[in-house]
Amino acid sequence: MTEAARTQQSDFDVLVIGSGFGGSVSALRLTEKGYKVGVLEAGPRFEDADFASGTFDLKRYLWAPAIGCYGIQRIDAVRDTMIVAGAGVGGGSLVYANTLYEPLDAFYRDPQWSGITDWKDELAPYYDQAKRMLGVVENPVRTPADDVMEKVASDMGAGDTFHPTPVGVFFGGPEQGPGTKADDPYFGGEGPERNACINCGECMSGCRHNAKNTLVKNYLYLAEKRGATVLPLTTVTRVVPRRLGGYEIHVKYTKAKRRTKASTRVITADQV
Repeated sequence: MTEAARTQQSDFDVLVIGSGFGGSVSALRLTEKGYKVGVLEAGPRFEDADFASGTFDLKRYLWAPAIGCYGIQRIDAVRDTMIVAGAGVGGGSLVYANTLYEPLDAFYRDPQWSGITDWKDELAPYYDQAKRMLGVVENPVRTPADDVMEKVASDMGAGDTFHPTPVGVFFGGPEQGPGTKADDPYFGGEGPERNACINCGECMSGCRHNAKNTLVKNYLYLAEKRGATVLPLTTVTRVVPRRLGGYEIHVKYTKAKRRTKASTRVITADQV
């Protein structure tokens, strides 16, 4: 950046658009490096008690601002495709099924990229880091549905591929029953208190029991603790490069019924 550009005082060194997995990881790592970081999120910030009690509570479950629904499940239909994603601070982590698989060996051996490097070895430390941050464990709960799946796998000659699902959920320690409150179990006291999973099966409508390892319990929580600013209900409408460097990010209040001066603003950043 030029010296002239440095005289333009920006609101943020880096502005991250979106607070899902990519945005949250970026926010934490950039904040750790000392940057002044802002995170823009079109959806609201949810407390655990704010989530819908089930998928039939459409107003609190679906994301459809045009009809007054501000939940976590975003569904976009385009030609021949339906895109299902998350909305709200934490992005897709609020609504996904917690499953966190690492690719099998066949993926790494794919001829499209296997000749570039040993990807399994190359990516191993990053998978380990992500698993630690997201608290990945094998699901200890076995249900009749699991018994059926194991039998089907065996009947197909693939019984050796059946295994418990790796998930990002806090199940508690050996002496902690479902729902038991515990001090931060992941980050040496830097993270929030948690509660052990009660096995309610409501992971995809929003965990109301403080057990699902959403991004607001790890990456985003730690980023905000280190100084990152998260702006919920802030929809980006335009990104404009500044003449001397940096960017103007035009935003509007997501719930605004119509565009007014009060519902819009411009945020500046050196990088987006």
